[in-house]
Formats: sequence, C-alpha cells, structure tokens
Amino acid sequence: MKSLLSEAVVAASVVLGTAAPLAAQPAAAPLSITAVDAGAATGTLTIAGANFGPRPLVTLDLVPLDVREVTPQSLVAAAPVSRMPPGRYLLTVSRGPEPTDTASHRLELHGGPAPPAATDPDAGQALLPAAGIAAVVGGQSITIAEVDREWLRMDPGGYLAAARRVHDARRRAAQRLVQDALVAREAVARNTTTDAVLAEEVPKRRIPLPDVAVASVYRSLGDRARGVSIEALQPAIRAWLAEVTEPELATLAYVEELMKVATKVEMRLTAPRVAVAATAADPSTGVPGAPVQLAVFGDLHSLEYAGLARAFPRIREQFGGRLQLVFKHRPSASFLSENAARAGACAHAQGRFWEFHDAVVTTPGLLDTARLKRVAGEAGLARAAFEACLDGDQFADLPMRAAAAAARIAVPDSPAVLVNGVLAPPPPVFLPAFEYLQRLIEEALAAARTPGPAGP
Repeated sequence: MKSLLSEAVVAASVVLGTAAPLAAQPAAAPLSITAVDAGAATGTLTIAGANFGPRPLVTLDLVPLDVREVTPQSLVAAAPVSRMPPGRYLLTVSRGPEPTDTASHRLELHGGPAPPAATDPDAGQALLPAAGIAAVVGGQSITIAEVDREWLRMDPGGYLAAARRVHDARRRAAQRLVQDALVAREAVARNTTTDAVLAEEVPKRRIPLPDVAVASVYRSLGDRARGVSIEALQPAIRAWLAEVTEPELATLAYVEELMKVATKVEMRLTAPRVAVAATAADPSTGVPGAPVQLAVFGDLHSLEYAGLARAFPRIREQFGGRLQLVFKHRPSASFLSENAARAGACAHAQGRFWEFHDAVVTTPGLLDTARLKRVAGEAGLARAAFEACLDGDQFADLPMRAAAAAARIAVPDSPAVLVNGVLAPPPPVFLPAFEYLQRLIEEALAAARTPGPAGP
C-alpha cells in the first residue's frame, strides 16, 4: 500500500533566507509552542512559545497564514477564525528543515455556526426526507419521489451531483458510527473504555508514510498552498502526516480487523449509479458485459491522468476477462488538451488508440502538435493518415461533445473513474495508482458476488 519512491529535500535555509548553511551554525534551540489564542474579533491567532526565528512559516491545516508580527517568543498570524466551523485544527510553526525547527499544536475552535444540539426540538427538521409529500394540488399529492424524477429529467447533472454529495456525507457518517460501535463492543469485551482500546491498538498499526506522500499532499493543496514552495511546506506536511493522517490510517486498519474477526458489518447505503454506454467512439478493452466496467474520463494532456493511466496495463493483465476498461475523453478548456483529445480520436479511427494512449502517458510532457505526430509514428500508426486527420476537422467538435456528455452525468475534471456506473472517490494522496484501481475493482467484484438486501 506504500510506495518506495523518495524525494530530495532542498535545504530550508535557502527558503527561509538564513545567512549561512546549517552545518556552519551552532545547533539552534528547539522551537516550541506553549499557547494559542484565537481572536475571532481580530481575525488572528496569537501564538506564544520560544525560538520562532525571524521568518517562521505558520500553517493551519496546511494552509499558509500571513504572519503580521513576530518576536522570538510570540507571533501573530491572520486567520478567519469567526468564519471557520467548530472543530480541531492542526497549527504548525516552522523555521527550517530540522525536527527541532518545527512545532505543532492541536487547536480547538468554537466559532462559526454550531450544529444543532441533540436536544434541540427543531434539529430533526434539517434531516433529508427519504419519502413524503412535496405538494398538494386540489387534493392531488405530488410526492418527493416525483419531484426527484422531474429534477433528474430537467437537470440530470445537477441532480446526480447533489445525490452524490448527500451519499458521500452519509457514507462518511455511517463509517464513523460503525467505527464507534465496533470499538465500543471491543471495550465492553475487555472491560475498559473506548479511549483505552484505541490508545493500545492504534500505535501498533501506525506506519510512517514515505516521502512521496509529502509530494502528493503538496499537489493536492493546489491554490491553497498560496504559492509557498514544497520545500518550505515540507515540515508542516510531515507534521500533518504524523499527527493526522498516520493515526487515521492506523485506526482504519484496526477497524477493518474488527470487522473481519469481531462482528459482522453490512454497509447497505446505495450510491447513485448511472449507465455508462461504451459506444463505438469510445476506446475500450476487455470483455463487454464483464462483471466490472471501469469507465475512465481522462485528459491525455494531464500529468495527473498520466499517473493514473500508467497502471492500466497491469490492471488489464491482472483482471483479464473480469474487466471492461472504457476510455472517455475529458479534455480541459485549453488548446493542447483539446488537440490531444482529437489526436486520441484519430488514433482510435485507425484501431490503435491504446498503443497511442500508452505511449503518451508513459512519457508525459508538452503535447504540442509536433510531439503528437511523433508519438503516433512511434505507436505504429499510419503517420500520413494520422496527420491528415489531426490537421483536418473530422473531430473538431469532440471537446464540446465530450464536455456535454460529462456534464450530463456530473463527471468532475480529469481523471474521474466510474465503477459499474458509480463515481469512485479520488485516490488518497499516499496510495499508488495500481493499488487504488485494484481496490476499486476487487470491491466491485465482491459486491457482484454478494446479494443485496431483500426488497420490501
């Protein structure tokens, strides 16, 4: 489950502007945090501690904050405290790359709109109705089911997007309740508390994540990194992995063990499902009607898609006739991306899409027209016919048609994977592409072997 790739760490003395290499300086006193005061009225966090240095980097749940004032023992950073929902946040202060250069603090925020208390008599009215009457016209009832069917007809993409959001939230809540119930049963069996069980079992299963996870988390931040380099953010990301991600993964591993050996658990939530047609225009490989259909919406010019797609050959080899892999173009609104999609269609017209596809994703880079033509020749396509197709207008409307098709079933940006019509969650940042796809397919195969709950 863990990749063995690693990255070189650039010295943070350059990033943070220190005057000389760390090796030439005496060991600095450890940075520490002793208290944090959240000022909702001022929109700031006042942090007390020691040895912050002249230019510390402050992050809150990995998002860099603007530092307004700093002394060796205190600093003030801007944070929208009043608009943040209640919860626990990880505050990290870093001045350099050494372990003693970083300190973290779990911050409890109580501002923002609080959820209704369990004893609030109006709290239940916020629950989504599963059935019921939406309106009555002259004594004739219009049910919520009829409203949903009309919503689906009028705006299929909007309906599916909303249904998926509700399902994902319910699934996360259900998983938490299942986890709590399993650990509580184990605590009763041991005649102890749930906290004691977790304190004993979770550390045993904790595995340090590899350096590649740092790069993956950094990429996932996108604009939230606010232009801060990966070298400067690495200490904060490492703290996040150690204090948040690794304990969560260890807890999940323990819960999965309990599910196998302690008590049977059946998850019966049904995810929104759509029929994904594999038309003649869609390159596919494998067996039509196989137990698992993997429909991948991809952008051939996307590095993120290339990282996922490089696992396809191993996936096809492992699952063979149990899998149908369908590719659907999902280009972004850029010339290079749209041109790459047209090139893929030209390759498919010659019956050599997968050869062209694999050549593109194996050596990702700038896919200008010259490189597309060169790759086509390397992939064994008839070069003259390919160039005529790409330079012509045979597939000029492909990007527009692809965007419309994706919108109808609310497919997000590339890469997106639908497994038997169910939109898969994005891969965790620490999970290699092959293991991600393998897990999706194995879960779908297990579901196909397990009969669903009986109807009413």
